[in-house]
Amino acid sequence: MSLRDKLRELENQPASDLYERFGIETNPYPASNQTMGNPHQTSEADAEAEDRVVTFFRDDTSQVVVIHGTQGVGKTNFLNHFEIEVRNALRDRRGYYVVRYLADPEGSFDGTTRRLVEELGTEHLGKLADSLKDDKGPIEEARSHDMRTALRRLRKSNNDETKGLMMEWLLGLRLFKAHRLALDVQFRLDTVESKTAALRDLAQVSGRAGVLKGIFLLLDEIEKQDGVLGPKAVIRYLSALRAMVDALPRRLFLMIAATPDALNRYSYAYPALRSRLENHIELRPLNDDQDAHDLAKFYLQTARRTAQQTRSTMGGSKPIIKSSEIQDCFRDMQDQAQKRGDEGVRQREFLHRLHRMAEDRLKMNHRPQ
Repeated sequence: MSLRDKLRELENQPASDLYERFGIETNPYPASNQTMGNPHQTSEADAEAEDRVVTFFRDDTSQVVVIHGTQGVGKTNFLNHFEIEVRNALRDRRGYYVVRYLADPEGSFDGTTRRLVEELGTEHLGKLADSLKDDKGPIEEARSHDMRTALRRLRKSNNDETKGLMMEWLLGLRLFKAHRLALDVQFRLDTVESKTAALRDLAQVSGRAGVLKGIFLLLDEIEKQDGVLGPKAVIRYLSALRAMVDALPRRLFLMIAATPDALNRYSYAYPALRSRLENHIELRPLNDDQDAHDLAKFYLQTARRTAQQTRSTMGGSKPIIKSSEIQDCFRDMQDQAQKRGDEGVRQREFLHRLHRMAEDRLKMNHRPQ
């Protein structure tokens, strides 16, 4: 059968067929390339992350949390879910910013600091300027002379032009006559160190003025840095990461996803960073039949709930993959993992195998037993 014929059969297939038989509208299991938009199965790791957030609010001190696990155990999925949870929890709290950033990969830390400044944006600068009109004290918290001068000018001329020029300066863009006239700054922020120092000053003054309560920065895929970059570039990146952690002893909640191998390499290459990355939350691969069955069941039930939201009738309840088949699939993958010397079966690989099995069942010329 040609591809054209297969697509024609798909068009003729009733849209409700999958729902009537299985209670789903699409394949419930994600392929390995599908890393965004997947449901999240809660675990002890979620409670640990929430405890860290409570500590962050209680002690008013920065937190650095490492989501620790091998490739494919769900670190990206965890960060995606955590971002949503934090945003929902902070919906009624002003002064908090949540930044999800994928360093994929970069030769320097510039992209991360730039993303943080962009997230604050000109709206934050306007709020800061308004808060400084009645209280000049917070400006003195800034260590940089240029930052103190720029904030004073911003306090006097809180308009779109001044805010835009200050944002360009904070982002490290070229310094023109307009910047010097409006902000009275003399030096461009053209190094990671200068940008980190400016971010520190901005956070310090904003915190003292009451317009910045906290920044949640979620970094993913940092292990890709030394897979592409040279040793010197990796050291510069890690040094800048450490500098940012040290520069913001308050108001920063940093969550980093990293593999054990990458963490060991980074700790060896740059020992000064090791002590900053001791707060681990472990994500482990699947190790027994029940965990594998529960994960498969969770994805199927989530797909059914999603399908029911747009339907007025109950869908079918036939399992697209039988429990015994899920068990056999997992045990086969477990045997392969043991032969490779792996600790267990990675969730991504297991779900991808279920995805392929489900695809076979969803073919129009095939009916499940």
